[in-house]
Amino acid sequence: MLDQLAGALATADGATFDADPTRYRRLAHAAFKVRAKPTEAMIDAAYEAVRFDEHWAINSRRDFGKGVRATMLAAAGETPTRRAR
Repeated sequence: MLDQLAGALATADGATFDADPTRYRRLAHAAFKVRAKPTEAMIDAAYEAVRFDEHWAINSRRDFGKGVRATMLAAAGETPTRRAR
């Protein structure tokens, strides 16, 4: 996961991960570290997700993956979109 984020950071920087893997791993680690201490908003969002799940069960890993993807995109300020199959 760290290397995936590092690769995305390199792409956003207009470079390749292989050009400076140490730098991009360090940046990715810093981005994850920020999330290590949840904010009140993060705790509220997790609580709401659990409350929502009381009425809807996740029946497969795929459904769970969709939920995680939507959560991460929402945290990044993006709107989840459907992927082409």
